[in-house]
Amino acid sequence: MRIITSLSLVTTFAATAAADPRPATQACLGDFKTFLACPAGAKVNGTECRAAEPMRGNGAGEHWSGSQRQGPALFLRDDNERDPAKVRVSFAASYKDHKKTGRVFHFAKDGRLDSWTDVDGDRYHGLSVTCLPDGRVSHLAYYKQDKVVGISRSWRTKDGVLSYVFDHDAQGRSIQIDNPSAALAQRPDHLCQPARCDVNAKPDLSGLPK
Repeated sequence: MRIITSLSLVTTFAATAAADPRPATQACLGDFKTFLACPAGAKVNGTECRAAEPMRGNGAGEHWSGSQRQGPALFLRDDNERDPAKVRVSFAASYKDHKKTGRVFHFAKDGRLDSWTDVDGDRYHGLSVTCLPDGRVSHLAYYKQDKVVGISRSWRTKDGVLSYVFDHDAQGRSIQIDNPSAALAQRPDHLCQPARCDVNAKPDLSGLPK
């Protein structure tokens, strides 16, 4: 993997965002060099931070490369793209001991924010949001260790009308809420329009059952 050193990528998408301020783009990640600020003991390797992994024979946890992801990482749609203005991020994440931990942002082929999910040790844990190309929310749900819990909501793509609301308990059972309140029907589009995509953001656990 290669590190992108030019700022032209950010500049290009910032100009697009100014013309149409609603949809977030990969520009929310900021300058790639600044994004790849590795924690102590790790250093930049291509477009990700890696730390040397203590050799443990063939025991659990040893990675075949002899190193492990530690800190922020960018995954590109085309590692061979040489034009910074055409570089597209597939997803951005942060790792702790080679496992995604934090907030993972996925981007569409045109560079727009497609979705983001709170993750803990490679498992969904917190809020998960799916976005439309125009910056509106289409679906959101809360997870607890990979299981959907609490309230999940979905809105119709064409007119933005609430499509359904489900309430999920900790045992995996769910019921549909037939007459949702106005608060539940309101679509939180700001979740798909972040000014900054922070892979180290604290998970949103507000929707997890107590």
